[in-house]
Amino acid sequence: MKNNQYWTTYVQTSEELYRSRATRFRDDNADLWLNLLQVENGQDILEIGCGGGIFTHQIKKHLPETRVTGMDFDINHIKYATQKAKELGIDCTFVEGDAENLPFADNSFDLCFSYTVFNFIEPNAFAKEQFRVLKPGGKAVIVTAYSLPHKQMEDWVPDENCEEKELFDKIWAQAVKSELNVSDTKRHSDLTEYIAFLENHGFSNIFVDSLSAVAYCPDSANFTQEQAIMQINDNRIAEMSSVLKARNLAPNALSEVEFTQLIDMINRRWDKRIEQYNSGEKSWDWRVSAALAIIGTKKT
Repeated sequence: MKNNQYWTTYVQTSEELYRSRATRFRDDNADLWLNLLQVENGQDILEIGCGGGIFTHQIKKHLPETRVTGMDFDINHIKYATQKAKELGIDCTFVEGDAENLPFADNSFDLCFSYTVFNFIEPNAFAKEQFRVLKPGGKAVIVTAYSLPHKQMEDWVPDENCEEKELFDKIWAQAVKSELNVSDTKRHSDLTEYIAFLENHGFSNIFVDSLSAVAYCPDSANFTQEQAIMQINDNRIAEMSSVLKARNLAPNALSEVEFTQLIDMINRRWDKRIEQYNSGEKSWDWRVSAALAIIGTKKT
């Protein structure tokens, strides 16, 4: 990473990350994702790459006897997560740190878990450091995400029917060329590669698990009106954050007039979707998100 504010400036803002994870890992399916993460009450837990802290907050909420530490390289994520914990009245710890050189003593945690982090980390250092800070018998849980789409990977990405597509594509055509674009830093996309890395660094009893959840479907009857509107506005925030990040990467790609037009078009799109929902008009746009985990145990 270029600096400790890189991720929130050019990749994902804290709010965007927090809200997108909140739609998938909710109170009503907490037993499923807590099981995927191998979380148990009373554990000392480290989340590596905590972002805005949604997992750390939720774990402490559902399992109050846990001691949970969230760590992230981006200081803006840590500030957001800490402030959010205060607002929620949740007692957990957040620390700025490097996943390849964890700022913790040997044998400190019963569980280390990470979500969508391994792609951007040197794998040997990542596995070695987790082994070091885990207590004997402790578990490392490495999780990645993938989507089962209706039309595309993310519903908020404008298609040919969206008036903002031309300007959206124009700004991103320049943004992807920026030397600050994070896409070139991705090192691994296959989670199964980490089985070998975990084995080589002393982990045993390795197994794979998965979880899928409906991340977006505002017309579904099992979501309340509040949840449905939140899902629609989460898409608004995702698209808005995308163009703001593109502008950080390519500040001259659009004129001020064009950028203002783009923002207005995005708001019109999602305002219209809310109007459709409130009027009872069904679109049945939906997205299922899945999480795949590899779990390994530190030999005793």
